[in-house]
Amino acid sequence: MRLFFNAVALSGIVSTASAAEYLLNGEGGLNLSGTMGTTLDGTLVGDWDEETNPDGTQTRPGVWGGSGNNPIPISITIMIAFDGDTSPQGPLNLSIDDELGSASINDLVWNVLPEEILSGTLTATTLFETFRSITPDSLYPGGTPVDIPLGEATVSACVITQSAPGTGTATPIADVPGAHHITVTVPAILDLLITTESLGELPMQFPFVLDIDGDHYIGDATDMLVMTASTTLDESGDLPLEPLPTIPMELPTIIPPGDYAGVLLNLTPTIASATLDIAADLTATHQQGPFGDINGDGLVNTDDLLAILAAFGACDGCPEDLDGDGVVGVNEILIIIDNWSI
Repeated sequence: MRLFFNAVALSGIVSTASAAEYLLNGEGGLNLSGTMGTTLDGTLVGDWDEETNPDGTQTRPGVWGGSGNNPIPISITIMIAFDGDTSPQGPLNLSIDDELGSASINDLVWNVLPEEILSGTLTATTLFETFRSITPDSLYPGGTPVDIPLGEATVSACVITQSAPGTGTATPIADVPGAHHITVTVPAILDLLITTESLGELPMQFPFVLDIDGDHYIGDATDMLVMTASTTLDESGDLPLEPLPTIPMELPTIIPPGDYAGVLLNLTPTIASATLDIAADLTATHQQGPFGDINGDGLVNTDDLLAILAAFGACDGCPEDLDGDGVVGVNEILIIIDNWSI
């Protein structure tokens, strides 16, 4: 019995920290706007085939061409501009340490488009060297960007995934017991999927930093984080992707105009670029249980103590780290004992 009371007394020296998972509750929204682009390098070649398509188009380099059906080097830059409002869903883990005046966020995974898609304005510009087509006979002067219609495009998927611990400050809000104003920077990865009619799906990925600024409140049964989340991104990078499937298309003739050449595009996405603005006003909530109720059954008992023992050791942001110090240890056992359900 003396050991029990000593343990309770010692629990008073545990840092006054809280750590819990918060879920976006649908209040507020996120505006996603910007431009996404990808450069695809490859070749354009006529669809002529001696056996299967002997009346097809042949392509030959230069003004006068030569003989045969030759691939023409080509580079296409596709840009989609979009601007829309969404209702993201997903969790984040928030830890606040009163003694250190610090806040941290971990395990943020937000689905930005859980039900929506964003329609965009699609433009494509192609650059190639001069070549000639045979059947139909046409000259395609090179060295000058030429627009090619590719149809519509949408942003069909967008996910923000935290990539490293997010750290910041927590300042008590005057006259509001237990409330804090937090400011945290969260390193993250933005994954987008651009879907086009002509080129299929174009995945893009960009690292960025999400700035979260908000107020945290403790309620009788529900804790709440009311926050803004924002970033501005202007990035480009290589795309280590496989070649796209061959794309057949009808290429309008240039000199003379009025006809179409049947060609095959063989392209590989090589570079992605993005300018992006995210501006969000969001609310996330945490349903309370007794402090120390790790498994969420409304009780603090043997099951929770076993969970502590199973997670003993370094454990950054995990629910067993009750005091938020990055280690599951003796302090957690003392907290369980101090909050044991009767």
